[in-house]
Amino acid sequence: MSWKKVISTCLKVLLAAVLVFFIVRSVDMKPGEIWRYLLHTGPVFYTSLALFTCFLMFQSAIWLAILNDGGRQLSMFKGLYIYNRSQFGKYIPGGFWNYAGRIVMASREGVGMAPQLSAIFYEHVLLILAAAIYSLILLLILKVLPWYGLVLFVIAMGLVYGFYPQVSKGIARGAGWFIRKFKIKNFSAPAKLMTRKSFFLYLGYYLLSHMVMGVAFWLLIRSFDVPSVGLMYAAGTFACAWLLGLLSPLPGGLGIREGFLVYFLSFHMDAATALHISIISRIWNILSEALFFAVMQAVHFTRKRMKVYEA
Repeated sequence: MSWKKVISTCLKVLLAAVLVFFIVRSVDMKPGEIWRYLLHTGPVFYTSLALFTCFLMFQSAIWLAILNDGGRQLSMFKGLYIYNRSQFGKYIPGGFWNYAGRIVMASREGVGMAPQLSAIFYEHVLLILAAAIYSLILLLILKVLPWYGLVLFVIAMGLVYGFYPQVSKGIARGAGWFIRKFKIKNFSAPAKLMTRKSFFLYLGYYLLSHMVMGVAFWLLIRSFDVPSVGLMYAAGTFACAWLLGLLSPLPGGLGIREGFLVYFLSFHMDAATALHISIISRIWNILSEALFFAVMQAVHFTRKRMKVYEA
């Protein structure tokens, strides 16, 4: 074995150890407690786990579709593989390592910087907008906002659709700020602004993926034998907690997201149960990402073996 391979292997092991360390730190439960919970929980929990894994796959597929919009950049398998592997970087302090890893791996596949930055920018715009829509539904359910709040929002979205060319200029300015923030030289805006049709199509995809996420979280709540939480309430709660978690200085929205989950869930259950669900939801999220990773590694291994046999 050459020294290059030895150094590369050592760096991979070190990176894996760092990831495991920060992932374990993000969960406020001892390994023994987690193991006991997983042994005694029922099929509803594991159904929610499988569905949340599907949601993560859906999310990665949407990012890939945005990246490939206007011209093929990556294949479906390669795009999902890169997205999944890079996602674990979000647990490392800094809040950008998942995107840095995604850019590095995609660049190795010949994808230019401009389409990658455009995809990341629009991914965030659309994700935040989709989460905001579900958060609005939650606030309407809680009667924090009056019913006409939804009417005003629909009107606002209609104006965005009607004046999209003007809105796209604002998006371009926002993209310029995004690129300057990360000090990317020679780029001031996405290489190609997203068309109105694409923008609302991908927004529809994100709204659908958030519904899959909402059903998964609703099943997680039901695994605690709490029947009083409705599907849309669960979907809105998880989306709103994620949106507010963007304010957290800690990796993965740690602390703020769990706090808001407890706050919203406590309207339908005692605080102890809500706290337990918020803690388990962090484990549930990590397990889903690990399951996604296992699936992609299995497919990757199978593809390699098939190439060997064909040769």
